[in-house]
Amino acid sequence: MTDGQTGAGQIPPGASEWAEVTDPAWNVKFDRREAGLSLIFSGQCPRCLHQTNFTVPRVRPDAAGGRQRPGPEVLTMYCECGYPHEGHPDRDNSCGAYWSYEAEL
Repeated sequence: MTDGQTGAGQIPPGASEWAEVTDPAWNVKFDRREAGLSLIFSGQCPRCLHQTNFTVPRVRPDAAGGRQRPGPEVLTMYCECGYPHEGHPDRDNSCGAYWSYEAEL
């Protein structure tokens, strides 16, 4: 990475300002690691290309203490890059992007 923020060295045109947007054509790939009872997905936001992390509870105990997540689930992920994009709402340091991501939990 050339600037420590994006793989290409620059934020793509139009992605420097905050906007709540999605694009079904985004093809995102994330690394997955376990952290206690959660999974952390890490990768680049498909809009601003900043590094982002998304945490999801890995297990949900049912009344018998078993798991209720038998297969892949489609998650709605959103940018959590921590970069204060211009025009962002108070307490939201992201570009505003969100997307669907299928993952085995």
